[in-house]
Amino acid sequence: MAMLTLLMTTLIAAAQEAPGADEPAGTDDAPQEAPGDAPPAEEGLPIVEGPAIVEYVEAPYPPAARDQGLEGTVKLRIELTAEGEVEGIEVVEPLGHGFDEAAVDAVLEMTFSPARTAEGPVPVVFEFAYGFELRPETPEPEEAAPPPINVEGTLLEMATRKPIAGATIAVEGTELSAETDEDGRFELRGAPVGDIELRLLHVGHVTVTKRIEVTEGEVAVAKLWMRAEAYRDNEVVAIYEREKDEVTRRTITIEEVRRVPGTFGDPLKVIQTLPGAARTPFGTGFLVIRGADPEDSGVYVDGIRVPLIYHLTGTTSILSPDLVESVDYLPGGYSVKYGRTMGGTVNVNTKSEFDENGKIVWGTDILDSQLYYEGRLGKNKKHGLAIGARRSYIDLFIPFFLGESEFVFKPRYWDYQVKYVPMLDNGHELSLFVYGSDDLLRVETPADVAQGSDQDTQGNLEVRYGSHRFIGRWKKQITDELAFEFVPSFGIDTVSTGLGQEFVLDTRNILPQVRAEFTYSPHPMLDVIPGIDALGGGYRFDFRSAVSFEAAGDPLAEREPVGFDGSGLLFSPDPYLRLNLRPLGGSDRWLISPSLRYSTAYFTTNGAITGESDVEPFYADAVDPRILTRFQVIPDKFALKAASGLYHQPPQGQEALGLGTQATVGFERSWSTTFGWEQRLTPAIQYDVDLFYRRMDRLIVFDEAFGGFGSNPFVNGGDGRAYGLEVMARHDPVGRFFGWVSYTLSRATRRDPGECVDEGSNPENRLLGTGPCWFAFDFDQTHIFSAQGGYNLPLDFGVSAQVQYVSGNPASNFNAGIYDADSDAYSGFRVGQLNQDRMPAFFQTSLRFDKLFTFKRWQLEAYVDLLNAVRGVNPEFTVYNYDFTEFALVRGLPFIPNIGVEAKFYP
Repeated sequence: MAMLTLLMTTLIAAAQEAPGADEPAGTDDAPQEAPGDAPPAEEGLPIVEGPAIVEYVEAPYPPAARDQGLEGTVKLRIELTAEGEVEGIEVVEPLGHGFDEAAVDAVLEMTFSPARTAEGPVPVVFEFAYGFELRPETPEPEEAAPPPINVEGTLLEMATRKPIAGATIAVEGTELSAETDEDGRFELRGAPVGDIELRLLHVGHVTVTKRIEVTEGEVAVAKLWMRAEAYRDNEVVAIYEREKDEVTRRTITIEEVRRVPGTFGDPLKVIQTLPGAARTPFGTGFLVIRGADPEDSGVYVDGIRVPLIYHLTGTTSILSPDLVESVDYLPGGYSVKYGRTMGGTVNVNTKSEFDENGKIVWGTDILDSQLYYEGRLGKNKKHGLAIGARRSYIDLFIPFFLGESEFVFKPRYWDYQVKYVPMLDNGHELSLFVYGSDDLLRVETPADVAQGSDQDTQGNLEVRYGSHRFIGRWKKQITDELAFEFVPSFGIDTVSTGLGQEFVLDTRNILPQVRAEFTYSPHPMLDVIPGIDALGGGYRFDFRSAVSFEAAGDPLAEREPVGFDGSGLLFSPDPYLRLNLRPLGGSDRWLISPSLRYSTAYFTTNGAITGESDVEPFYADAVDPRILTRFQVIPDKFALKAASGLYHQPPQGQEALGLGTQATVGFERSWSTTFGWEQRLTPAIQYDVDLFYRRMDRLIVFDEAFGGFGSNPFVNGGDGRAYGLEVMARHDPVGRFFGWVSYTLSRATRRDPGECVDEGSNPENRLLGTGPCWFAFDFDQTHIFSAQGGYNLPLDFGVSAQVQYVSGNPASNFNAGIYDADSDAYSGFRVGQLNQDRMPAFFQTSLRFDKLFTFKRWQLEAYVDLLNAVRGVNPEFTVYNYDFTEFALVRGLPFIPNIGVEAKFYP
């Protein structure tokens, strides 16, 4: 072992040649002068503090010297600067055998503090000896063997059974503790024998103490559980990330929607709370978006167009809420991926990832009951499966809420869903989805109440609707630049309507549909996306009536039954192409997306209308150019957006058939433009604003010149305008609060042929749809306001509320009645423009209270929805007495307390 001996035998100030002030000048035998007797000699200041070692470095013992048992001391002279740095080293008394080099190297690595005089640091030269001495090696003590593992286990979250990583497991009364790994596992060594208490600690979970027993010589195995402080935070985990080719896409998380009163726990009901969506009568599921007719908006499930997304009651959708991943609401400015519509678009995305260990959900309320399962099956959990079913019993309760109404509504519905998603390799994605629904809506009239003077219209009104579909999806990432997606589907839709004994209308559609799309990205600045949206299939219809059109309304006319049926084919293969351009070096900060869609429609009719021959096929086509852009002025904080494009919509089936003649109608058309901006104010608060203008023409309307069989009842003669402002502010589910406020200021008008020939020279009338030639759209609602929010209270209590205010719908009130002796009935008569009157405004407030109970393997949520707890007059339509001298407003839905429970089991 090397030892350092610092020899301060000589300490010389390098800044002077004279000796120190405490020594006499000259030689040692020079005569001493008494202090003060002679004038003071010129001399340097004394050193008051010598150099010191700040960081010592031990020299390695030379191996050869160690082997020979040599020891010794190396004397060195060191020059140290005023900064404490070693400037030079001289070996004064060398020792050899590697000692000299080892000593010099060690000193060079040391750190010194400088010598000091009264005025501060000074350079010095000093000597010291570095000694090397052999000492017996002290053996390193052997580490004691660790105590054996005698406690091991797993820590899981209650209900969800998810492993809790990073939790501390501490043994009470000791310093023994362990931390759980990513799988929730932990081990304890040397835990005391006997009953011990384990204290479980983890951020986001309730601290708890568990008692276990430890037996000598055995390993105690424990499965421990912790309760999350708030399970609702776990539910709201995914915020939709905007796709790059849409301008306005509003999406709310599923759990937010399910807790809003009035949605009946159905995420699809959120659409009626978003900007641009008008309120529909009795809360039915019609979509009236930005002044467009209900049939002008399209609903999609996983990209496949479906005829209806709600049950006929309008209270719930045809899909299980737990199967829905997100609902994309596109009020306008959407790309050519969607077509055959002029209004908005709603796309429902179903889940493709399921709970690995499985989950069973059972829910029931005043409307219906549902059962749902999802999980991953198989040895390696590679087979995802979801199954859902629902059945209503609302028809048993509605009569209690309608009071003494003469009419009794009895809706009944059921639905089912099955989805299979295997986990594939090599960039493949596959899913198979089957779902269906069946609705029956019956309006019953008491036996002592007549429905007019026509005996053939007595009885009940019954509407039955059924829809069943298969949707497949296969996606392949072919290369890094090229991907392909293929979505085939097959659907069967049936509708049956009956009134009384002698009126029946049945339709049946078989509709295969295929979507195929390539995405080619040769450069970060460019995406090329060609695709096809092909819809085809066959249809059949059957109409029967006890009275002909000519005899209708004439009680003295001879009863001549009338009827017609038919079948045919339809085909609409629509190819499209869209480009995504990123001019700023491939960054998403600025996106320009031009696109083009070629729309086609082909119908054939093979049946016969009574007394007529087959009609010629119907064909029409159109080209839809569109463009949209988004620019992030401040990335992820403030963005501008704009879109403009042409939207063509084919005629409805009944409009394209004609009656015993060739249909003359073609596509309806709309030019839609939108501009707006989005801003995120804080990590939790954001808002967006949209200004929109929609010009509609070639609208299909009833032809006033229709003359019965042999003529076409419809013509492309209508025009429309819709424009307005949409604002939405949202507080994301951050912390305990969530909510959003939406407001729409809009105007929607129509003009039918024959209403007005000359508008004059005022271009404003044509641009904004104003003036004597225009009338308000049936669902023109100037102000649409909706606010909803919720707050998560401690212990998983929750409260939420919704407030809605909507301007009343336009109305055409009758001024008087005119008696018709032939039909023995009064007909209403009005003076003035169509829809010049307006219903009173709609106002309602609903509340919801809920509580979540959590157990080890399941959860139970109980809730109370107080629908329409506060409401206005809320008229839906007007009824008149027999001669139209008096009228009354029929109010909308009454106050409905909806009590329900939902249980989630994690087997």
